[in-house]
Amino acid sequence: MSLLPKANPLYEKIPAHKFVPPEVLNKLAKGGFSGNLSYSDTGFEADCIFIKGTLICISACENDREKTGVEAFSLLFDKIIAAAGEINIYRMTADLAVCAHALLLGTKLLTGNEVRRIDMRETLVQLRNQGLNGVVRFYTAERSAMIFYKDGQPIGYYHDNAGTVETSSEESRKIAALPGALVDICSTKSMEELMHNNLLHLVNIDKLWEAAQARQAIPRPEEAPVEPGIAAAEPDDEKLQGLVEDLKEIAAAYLSKEGRVAVETCLQKAGGSRILLDVEQTGAFVEQLENETRSIDSNARIEEMIDLMKSEIAGRLAV
Repeated sequence: MSLLPKANPLYEKIPAHKFVPPEVLNKLAKGGFSGNLSYSDTGFEADCIFIKGTLICISACENDREKTGVEAFSLLFDKIIAAAGEINIYRMTADLAVCAHALLLGTKLLTGNEVRRIDMRETLVQLRNQGLNGVVRFYTAERSAMIFYKDGQPIGYYHDNAGTVETSSEESRKIAALPGALVDICSTKSMEELMHNNLLHLVNIDKLWEAAQARQAIPRPEEAPVEPGIAAAEPDDEKLQGLVEDLKEIAAAYLSKEGRVAVETCLQKAGGSRILLDVEQTGAFVEQLENETRSIDSNARIEEMIDLMKSEIAGRLAV
C-alpha cells in the first residue's frame, strides 16, 4: 500500500478508462505541477512524482514486485487499458514532493528497527547534522506517522488519520511510543539534483502508450468513440470558476483577505479566468501575482504559496 500523503487532493477516484496518460502527464508538466499522480487497482499501485513540472520518478508495484522507469510506464499503461482501476492526483509543495521521492525510491538508512532499541534523540540529532532530505516513519500494524525533513529540519508531520500535513509532532510522538513501534528512515538527494533528470525528456511515453494499446488490441483514442468525462471534456467556465476559487483560498491561507483580493486583481488585469487555459498567459499571471503578494507580507511563505497555485492550475486543467 502506498505510504505517500493524501492530504491535498485535486482529483480522486477518476475511472482509468477516461484517462490518456501522455496527455495528462504532459499537461501536469507544462503547468509546473508538484505532487503525485497515482493509479490503484487490486494488487497493483503506481505513483508518478512531479517537482515543479519535472517528472522525477515513477514506481509501479504488483504483488510486492517493484518496477521503475520504462518498465513501470509499460506496466502502468497496460493496467490503465486492461483493468478497472482509479486515478488520484494529490498536490504537494515541492519540498514535500522531494520527501515523497525518498519514500518511494530513496536510500533506506533504517528499516523496521524497533524504536525502543534506538536512541531516537541522538538519531534525530544526527539526521539534523547530516542535513537529511527525506522521511522518518514510525509505525505499528495499526498506526503510522511520518516526519518530513528538508536540510535536516522537520517541515511537516502526517499520520494515518490526518486530513492535512500538520505542523505539530504530537501524533508522531504518540505512535513512536506505542508498544512494538518500528521506525524507517529514508533519504534522497536535494531538489536540484532530483530535477536534473526529467523522465518526460528521457522516455518516449507516447510510443510506450501506443505499444500498450497495440498489445491490448484496442482502438487508439483518436479512433475510439469519445466518452463523456474528464479526459475528453475541454475546461468550461464552471471548472475555471472553481479553479479561481481554489486559488483565492490558497492565497487567503497565506495572506488572509488581502491574498484573495490580490488574486482577483491580478486575474482581472491579466484578462479574466480564461487566460488560465493558456500556458504563457498563466505564467505571466502567476509572475505578477508573486510580485504583488510579496509586497503584502515579505515574511509570508510566498514561494510555497506560488508552488501550490501552480500545482492547482496544472492539476485542475490536466484532466
